[in-house]
Amino acid sequence: MSRYLIQSGVTFQFLGVLPTGDVGWTPSLLTALRHGVIDEPDQVAQLVEDHCDPGTALIVDLDTEAQ
Repeated sequence: MSRYLIQSGVTFQFLGVLPTGDVGWTPSLLTALRHGVIDEPDQVAQLVEDHCDPGTALIVDLDTEAQ
């Protein structure tokens, strides 16, 4: 199972479920890793559709090894 982060290609902030329970943007990678890791591709697609402008989302796959 892959783990993903959603990052804005414009502001470079991360999208996730914040500690308050709301979905929102955070500039903190640490907060994103604690609250923004998503393991369902369908949920990633829905969050991108709901919260990102077309063509601006970067999907980071945390389980892909760098080459």
